[in-house]
Amino acid sequence: MDMTYFDDVPGAEEPLDASDVALLARVAELSERADPVPEGLVERSLFAMTLAGLESEVMELMVLEAPAGTVRSDAPPLETRTITFTHERLTVMIALSPGNTPRTVRVDGWLAPADTLTIVLRRPDGDHRTTADDDGRFVLEDVPRGLASLLVEQDDVPITTPVIEL
Repeated sequence: MDMTYFDDVPGAEEPLDASDVALLARVAELSERADPVPEGLVERSLFAMTLAGLESEVMELMVLEAPAGTVRSDAPPLETRTITFTHERLTVMIALSPGNTPRTVRVDGWLAPADTLTIVLRRPDGDHRTTADDDGRFVLEDVPRGLASLLVEQDDVPITTPVIEL
């Protein structure tokens, strides 16, 4: 679009004032009446972008091991728990144990088959990255408790785990 048309508008170089803001608010109101945003469009768009951004395959939660008597009892919180995720190309086992600081966990993990892949622990407050060693072992120290998932970065298609509570 040729912007030279706007060069002839009086006051185009001036900062916005109260009448400009009122006019823009009225234009926005008329636009909303004439062509409103469909209900749920923003949420559906964000969901679609999240899925497209992942472009990964999801692993299946297979095993959750907890010491006997700790589920639905008055027992103290689990000291260690082991979770295994499986996929046709990869198995990830993690052991969660108390971290060095309050309300954190240590995540010890193993990949099978072993490979030096990048592991991303995704949390609402940010990602924690590490790389598995030649034996497929990785560690994430002092991760805040809460919801998280693992993303294993591979050359072709990354693989992600379901969200779990740490």
